[in-house]
Amino acid sequence: MSRRGEPSLPRHSDQHSRTRPTRRRPFIRRPSNNRRRQSALGRWTLIFGVLVGLTTLGGAILRSDNDEPVDDPSASLSSAVPVQVVDIIDGDTLHIEDASGDVLTVRLFGIDTPERGEPCYAEATNRLRELAGSEVLLVADQRLQDPGGRELRYVYTESGTSIDALMLDEGLAVAWTADGAFRDQFIAIEQNARAAHRGCLWAEG
Repeated sequence: MSRRGEPSLPRHSDQHSRTRPTRRRPFIRRPSNNRRRQSALGRWTLIFGVLVGLTTLGGAILRSDNDEPVDDPSASLSSAVPVQVVDIIDGDTLHIEDASGDVLTVRLFGIDTPERGEPCYAEATNRLRELAGSEVLLVADQRLQDPGGRELRYVYTESGTSIDALMLDEGLAVAWTADGAFRDQFIAIEQNARAAHRGCLWAEG
Protein backbone atom coordinates (compact mmCIF):
# COMPACT_ATOMS: atom_id res chain seq x y z
CA MET A 1 0.00 0.00 0.00
CA SER A 2 2.78 2.49 0.85
CA ARG A 3 4.89 4.02 -1.90
CA ARG A 4 8.63 4.23 -1.44
CA GLY A 5 10.35 7.34 -2.61
CA GLU A 6 7.23 9.55 -2.31
CA PRO A 7 7.16 12.40 0.24
CA SER A 8 5.67 11.63 3.62
CA LEU A 9 2.63 13.56 4.73
CA PRO A 10 3.83 16.48 6.91
CA ARG A 11 2.35 16.76 10.37
CA HIS A 12 2.47 19.71 12.73
CA SER A 13 0.61 20.70 15.89
CA ASP A 14 -1.84 23.59 15.58
CA GLN A 15 -3.15 25.85 18.30
CA HIS A 16 -5.92 27.49 16.26
CA SER A 17 -9.41 26.41 17.18
CA ARG A 18 -11.60 24.93 14.48
CA THR A 19 -15.24 24.42 15.14
CA ARG A 20 -17.94 23.58 12.68
CA PRO A 21 -19.97 26.61 11.55
CA THR A 22 -23.71 26.66 11.98
CA ARG A 23 -25.29 25.43 8.76
CA ARG A 24 -27.10 28.31 7.14
CA ARG A 25 -30.55 27.91 5.51
CA PRO A 26 -31.85 31.43 4.82
CA PHE A 27 -35.07 32.19 3.01
CA ILE A 28 -34.29 32.44 -0.70
CA ARG A 29 -36.77 33.83 -3.24
CA ARG A 30 -37.49 31.39 -6.05
CA PRO A 31 -35.90 32.78 -9.24
CA SER A 32 -37.81 33.13 -12.51
CA ASN A 33 -37.14 30.73 -15.39
CA ASN A 34 -35.06 33.37 -17.16
CA ARG A 35 -33.01 34.00 -14.05
CA ARG A 36 -32.57 30.27 -13.57
CA ARG A 37 -31.12 29.95 -17.06
CA GLN A 38 -28.76 32.82 -16.35
CA SER A 39 -27.87 31.25 -13.00
CA ALA A 40 -27.09 27.91 -14.65
CA LEU A 41 -24.78 29.58 -17.16
CA GLY A 42 -23.09 31.55 -14.42
CA ARG A 43 -22.77 28.43 -12.31
CA TRP A 44 -20.79 26.48 -14.86
CA THR A 45 -18.65 29.48 -15.72
CA LEU A 46 -17.86 29.92 -12.03
CA ILE A 47 -17.18 26.26 -11.35
CA PHE A 48 -14.94 25.89 -14.39
CA GLY A 49 -12.98 28.94 -13.34
CA VAL A 50 -12.64 27.77 -9.75
CA LEU A 51 -11.52 24.27 -10.65
CA VAL A 52 -8.94 25.61 -13.08
CA GLY A 53 -7.83 28.10 -10.45
CA LEU A 54 -7.51 25.42 -7.79
CA THR A 55 -5.34 23.34 -10.08
CA THR A 56 -3.16 26.28 -11.10
CA LEU A 57 -2.86 27.84 -7.66
CA GLY A 58 -2.59 24.58 -5.76
CA GLY A 59 1.18 24.72 -5.98
CA ALA A 60 1.21 27.95 -4.00
CA ILE A 61 0.21 26.09 -0.84
CA LEU A 62 2.06 22.83 -1.38
CA ARG A 63 4.79 22.08 1.12
CA SER A 64 8.24 20.74 0.42
CA ASP A 65 9.93 17.91 2.28
CA ASN A 66 11.07 20.32 5.02
CA ASP A 67 7.51 21.60 5.53
CA GLU A 68 8.25 25.08 4.17
CA PRO A 69 5.50 26.62 2.01
CA VAL A 70 6.20 26.49 -1.70
CA ASP A 71 5.57 30.06 -2.86
CA ASP A 72 5.89 29.54 -6.60
CA PRO A 73 2.30 29.73 -7.95
CA SER A 74 3.38 27.90 -11.09
CA ALA A 75 4.13 24.74 -9.11
CA SER A 76 2.17 21.81 -10.53
CA LEU A 77 -0.58 19.90 -8.75
CA SER A 78 1.43 16.81 -9.66
CA SER A 79 3.64 17.80 -6.71
CA ALA A 80 0.76 17.03 -4.35
CA VAL A 81 1.08 14.04 -2.07
CA PRO A 82 -0.67 10.89 -3.39
CA VAL A 83 -2.02 8.59 -0.66
CA GLN A 84 -4.06 5.42 -0.44
CA VAL A 85 -7.61 5.67 0.91
CA VAL A 86 -8.21 3.27 3.80
CA ASP A 87 -11.73 4.22 4.89
CA ILE A 88 -14.34 6.97 4.64
CA ILE A 89 -15.55 8.25 8.03
CA ASP A 90 -18.12 10.80 6.91
CA GLY A 91 -18.58 13.44 4.21
CA ASP A 92 -15.48 15.43 5.14
CA THR A 93 -13.21 12.95 6.93
CA LEU A 94 -11.28 9.90 5.75
CA HIS A 95 -8.50 7.58 6.81
CA ILE A 96 -5.47 7.40 4.53
CA GLU A 97 -2.18 5.50 4.45
CA ASP A 98 0.86 7.69 3.83
CA ALA A 99 4.15 6.77 2.16
CA SER A 100 5.62 5.49 5.43
CA GLY A 101 2.70 3.13 5.98
CA ASP A 102 1.08 5.15 8.76
CA VAL A 103 -2.72 5.41 8.80
CA LEU A 104 -3.81 9.01 9.41
CA THR A 105 -7.13 10.80 9.72
CA VAL A 106 -7.55 13.57 7.14
CA ARG A 107 -10.15 16.31 7.35
CA LEU A 108 -11.07 18.18 4.15
CA PHE A 109 -9.83 21.70 4.85
CA GLY A 110 -12.36 23.67 2.84
CA ILE A 111 -15.74 22.19 3.78
CA ASP A 112 -18.05 20.94 6.51
CA THR A 113 -20.65 18.22 5.94
CA PRO A 114 -23.53 16.93 8.11
CA GLU A 115 -22.70 14.88 11.19
CA ARG A 116 -24.05 11.38 11.79
CA GLY A 117 -27.76 11.56 12.51
CA GLU A 118 -28.23 14.86 10.67
CA PRO A 119 -30.07 15.23 7.35
CA CYS A 120 -27.88 14.58 4.29
CA TYR A 121 -25.21 12.72 6.31
CA ALA A 122 -25.56 9.55 4.23
CA GLU A 123 -25.61 11.41 0.92
CA ALA A 124 -22.44 13.36 1.73
CA THR A 125 -20.61 10.29 3.07
CA ASN A 126 -21.49 8.16 0.06
CA ARG A 127 -20.46 10.91 -2.35
CA LEU A 128 -17.04 11.31 -0.72
CA ARG A 129 -16.57 7.54 -0.93
CA GLU A 130 -17.45 7.64 -4.63
CA LEU A 131 -15.17 10.59 -5.41
CA ALA A 132 -12.19 9.43 -3.35
CA GLY A 133 -12.01 5.88 -4.68
CA SER A 134 -8.80 4.11 -3.68
CA GLU A 135 -6.35 7.02 -3.98
CA VAL A 136 -6.47 10.79 -3.53
CA LEU A 137 -4.06 13.72 -3.78
CA LEU A 138 -3.51 15.91 -0.73
CA VAL A 139 -2.52 19.59 -0.72
CA ALA A 140 -1.59 21.45 2.47
CA ASP A 141 -2.54 24.94 3.59
CA GLN A 142 -0.95 27.00 6.37
CA ARG A 143 -2.67 25.00 9.14
CA LEU A 144 -1.78 21.33 9.02
CA GLN A 145 -3.90 19.95 11.88
CA ASP A 146 -7.09 20.72 13.75
CA PRO A 147 -7.20 20.65 17.59
CA GLY A 148 -8.27 17.00 17.48
CA GLY A 149 -5.10 15.96 15.68
CA ARG A 150 -6.70 15.37 12.29
CA GLU A 151 -4.62 16.34 9.28
CA LEU A 152 -6.15 19.29 7.38
CA ARG A 153 -5.77 19.03 3.61
CA TYR A 154 -7.47 19.99 0.37
CA VAL A 155 -8.37 16.69 -1.25
CA TYR A 156 -8.29 15.98 -4.99
CA THR A 157 -9.24 12.97 -7.07
CA GLU A 158 -6.51 11.03 -8.84
CA SER A 159 -7.23 13.10 -11.96
CA GLY A 160 -6.76 16.39 -10.08
CA THR A 161 -10.38 17.48 -9.52
CA SER A 162 -11.08 19.31 -6.25
CA ILE A 163 -13.34 17.17 -4.07
CA ASP A 164 -13.92 20.15 -1.75
CA ALA A 165 -15.31 22.18 -4.68
CA LEU A 166 -17.44 19.35 -6.05
CA MET A 167 -19.08 18.64 -2.69
CA LEU A 168 -19.97 22.32 -2.39
CA ASP A 169 -21.28 22.56 -5.94
CA GLU A 170 -23.47 19.50 -5.48
CA GLY A 171 -25.12 20.90 -2.35
CA LEU A 172 -23.61 18.36 0.03
CA ALA A 173 -21.37 20.64 2.09
CA VAL A 174 -20.96 24.16 3.43
CA ALA A 175 -17.75 26.16 3.03
CA TRP A 176 -15.30 26.56 5.89
CA THR A 177 -15.20 30.36 6.32
CA ALA A 178 -12.59 31.04 9.02
CA ASP A 179 -9.46 30.75 6.90
CA GLY A 180 -7.85 28.97 3.97
CA ALA A 181 -6.28 29.89 0.64
CA PHE A 182 -9.47 29.03 -1.28
CA ARG A 183 -11.98 30.34 1.26
CA ASP A 184 -13.52 33.00 -1.00
CA GLN A 185 -13.80 30.66 -3.98
CA PHE A 186 -15.45 27.97 -1.87
CA ILE A 187 -17.90 30.43 -0.32
CA ALA A 188 -18.91 31.55 -3.83
CA ILE A 189 -19.53 27.95 -4.92
CA GLU A 190 -21.68 27.27 -1.84
CA GLN A 191 -23.72 30.44 -2.38
CA ASN A 192 -24.33 29.48 -6.00
CA ALA A 193 -25.54 26.00 -5.00
CA ARG A 194 -27.81 27.47 -2.31
CA ALA A 195 -29.32 30.01 -4.69
CA ALA A 196 -30.06 27.24 -7.18
CA HIS A 197 -31.55 25.01 -4.43
CA ARG A 198 -29.14 22.31 -5.56
CA GLY A 199 -28.36 19.09 -3.76
CA CYS A 200 -29.53 17.50 -0.54
CA LEU A 201 -28.77 20.51 1.68
CA TRP A 202 -30.49 23.17 -0.40
CA ALA A 203 -33.29 21.31 -2.20
CA GLU A 204 -36.68 22.94 -1.74
CA GLY A 205 -39.43 21.20 0.11
